[in-house]
Amino acid sequence: MKRSKAMFSAVLAVATVVSLAACGTANNSGNATTKDGKTIIKIQTFNNFGYGKPTNERPSADLWSKYEKLHPNIKIEETIASGSDEARSAFNTAISSGSDAYDIYAADIAWMPSVLAISDSFMDLSSYLKKNDWLDWKVEGGKANGKIIGAGNDIGPTAVCYRSDLFQKAGLPTDRTEVAKMLGGDSATWDQYFKVGREYTQKTGLPWYDAMGGLWGTMKSQMKESYVKKDGTIVATTDKMKKNFETLTATTDMSAHLTQWSDDWNAQFKSDKGFATIMCPAWLVNNIKGNAGSDFKGWDIADVTPGGGSNQGGSWLVVPESSKVKEEAAKLVAWLTAPEQQVATFKAASNYPSSPTAMANDTVSNKVDTFLNNAPTGKIFADRAKAVKVVPYMGAQYFDIDSKFGNALDRVDVNKEQTPSQAWKQYVDDVKSLS
Repeated sequence: MKRSKAMFSAVLAVATVVSLAACGTANNSGNATTKDGKTIIKIQTFNNFGYGKPTNERPSADLWSKYEKLHPNIKIEETIASGSDEARSAFNTAISSGSDAYDIYAADIAWMPSVLAISDSFMDLSSYLKKNDWLDWKVEGGKANGKIIGAGNDIGPTAVCYRSDLFQKAGLPTDRTEVAKMLGGDSATWDQYFKVGREYTQKTGLPWYDAMGGLWGTMKSQMKESYVKKDGTIVATTDKMKKNFETLTATTDMSAHLTQWSDDWNAQFKSDKGFATIMCPAWLVNNIKGNAGSDFKGWDIADVTPGGGSNQGGSWLVVPESSKVKEEAAKLVAWLTAPEQQVATFKAASNYPSSPTAMANDTVSNKVDTFLNNAPTGKIFADRAKAVKVVPYMGAQYFDIDSKFGNALDRVDVNKEQTPSQAWKQYVDDVKSLS
């Protein structure tokens, strides 16, 4: 799940603890049983993995209750960070200190490479996952030194979500099939996306998209090597990367100039003056619904991706060797990432499965989302997943370089404190400082 790099403080600004051990004594200092002798498994996730009890703000499949019923000796505690960055900060602190704060961590695609670089700190889950299946590239994304240390969770096939109400006011087509054609259909390009966007913005005075960082999330996923080559060579400042930067920063007139996951960004999903389109990996649908309100009418989705297919985001579950209950934790990880549970979390929270068995399930393939004007999201995201032709290489330095690139875009787009050339120059210097 990417879940999109939230630009909040490195501290867990919003961390909700879902404690299913109401009378338990477990805490992050190491106690691993409740007063009545049940084994406590502690898991850290972020945003919404669809695991716990459902709420209006957080649709979920209530998997904890189901697992505890199947395993009466187990109690599960989930800590939910508000975003990927916050989860990574807590993860890094715990792993570097050897803490047993959590028995399972959800790892985002952006920082999974740094997890693989310290694979000896995590369990080899191979023997627990024999009954599970994933896309080949999802398996490879969780492997290091011949071991499977990451059990595949969701992936992020990306479509375009759009405000049909704002499109209608601007005289653009609102039917999702016609919108896909307008953006280029199977031959959709970024040039065409920006061409339509500039016409929309000039006509309405309203923003076409939310943030350059959001567009870059899709663009970079369409490159085999964006920041680092497989041989370790850093290619983050090549002419090709500079051209991508210039392409994005030339569209400032179409941007809403927002920081993704900020309060202002959240508010624009239902504003009459909000952005008209957003790059829409499957997991983002739930965020749109939460920000706009489930009763909001206007959001729709088109089966199209500028530049071709894109897998934007995804996650794995890992078990640290420091866990005092790692065997039970590994069993829970295997169960959570099995096809049946991947089906359940897609149905509840729109987290698209990485399991081919789950993808083929009728519940997934036939899903219709009433919030998105009864869009056949099961089919749309299946089409978008099939359109993915490139799975980018991500080395251990990926996350840090990506943060520098995002900061450079923000200096032009959000803070408006630098020209594109100034921002690029600082980015080049920032990348050099990482060497």
